[in-house]
Order: sequence, then structure tokens, then C-alpha cells
Amino acid sequence: MEESIKDRRQARLLVKKEVLINNAVRGYVLDISEGGMFIYTQIPFPKGRLIDLNFTLGEGDLPIKAQARVSFVQEGVGVGVVFINNSQANLERLKRFIAENMDAHPLGAEAADVDKRKKVLLVDDLASARNIYKNKLVLAGCAVREAASGMDAIKLINKELPDLLIIDLQMEGMDGTKLLQLLRANEEWKKIKVVVLSGKITSQEVEKIASFGITDFLSKMTTTPNKLAERVKQILES
Repeated sequence: MEESIKDRRQARLLVKKEVLINNAVRGYVLDISEGGMFIYTQIPFPKGRLIDLNFTLGEGDLPIKAQARVSFVQEGVGVGVVFINNSQANLERLKRFIAENMDAHPLGAEAADVDKRKKVLLVDDLASARNIYKNKLVLAGCAVREAASGMDAIKLINKELPDLLIIDLQMEGMDGTKLLQLLRANEEWKKIKVVVLSGKITSQEVEKIASFGITDFLSKMTTTPNKLAERVKQILES
């Protein structure tokens, strides 16, 4: 227990990298430290299980092979693991990689200073649905990025935190509910405001995800682009 707490206090770098588990299961590393990582995987590895990992830090790098213990489980989303008996060479590579990337801005320092618009991330697996709303949001003064899946959204969030997420619930792969679970399990991401914009929102779904701190629930059937833009402006200015 002490080991896992100590590792969670280490500097953790947000990433999105493939990892091979036990030479059979593919997952995605979503954050990493010198002592461990969080892995997105739908395979239910139980707490305490020892697993073998194989991953690379950068293009052209030699793979890192390490053993780890599952320290906590986020059901339906992934697992946090602690490295065991990691070699000094691996530790040095991890330390260097984290130090080199921790303070890097994905768009460059100048871009961070110049663009003062509020950042909105629109997450929907239908391009037509994203296009309906994007233009109005841009005209309303927002910097809009698009993601076609929950995993694409995580990749973009890793690069730069948005001020607001607009999420559809029904998506292939990682759906909106699982994305919300992952957002609220991360200390840095849990502060992001979220609007659920979905084609069908049942009372059961509203009750299920209300605990994730959703700012608003909107239906695609009744939410015009103008209405969404107005609501987003209200939320961002509040």
C-alpha cells in the first residue's frame, strides 16, 4: 500500500502510448511516472496481479520491458500499476523522458501566449454531427477541436487541457460514459467542465452519469447550433 501511494505522488506525465500486456493484450498508457503508469484496458486485471509490460517511449527507441503489479482498478476503464524491480537503465530512460516532456506545450510556447480563446473539445463519432455545431462555436469565439472517439479525446486532452468538453454518450469503442469515468478519475482532468450532447438521453442515463459533475445535459433533437453556442458561452463566462 505504501509503495502505491508513494508512486502516485511522483511527477506523472500525460501520454498516449501503446503497451503490450503479457505479450497478448494491447492497452494504452495514459499517464506515466518513474514508479508506474495508468493503462486503459477493458481486460479486468485484478488488484495485486503481476503483469509483464512492453512499451516504447519514442519513435525509434528500443522497447522497455518491465514487470508491474496492479495497484488499483478503475472498473470498465483501466488499471494503475507499480513497476517492480525495474532496471536502473529503464529508470534513467523514464526520468529523462518525463523531464523532457513535462513542460512542453503541444502547440509551442508562442501559440500558448497568442491564442487566448476558450478551448472547446467536441467529442462525437459522427463527423456530420460535429460539423453541425463546430462553425457556430467558432463564430462564438471558441477554439474548437474535434475527436471521433473517447480515445481520440484523451490524446487531445493529453496535449492541451480544454476549458469545456461536449460529449456524445453513444460512441463506438470508448463511449461517453467511460470517457467521463476516466476524466473524473484524473486529478488534473476532473476540473474540466462537461456538457453531454446526445441523441437520446434517458432518465436512467442522466441518473447514472450525474455523479460525474456534468454542467448540462442537452438533446441533439432540440439543441440547434445557435442554442448550443449560446449555452457554451454562458458556461464559459460563468
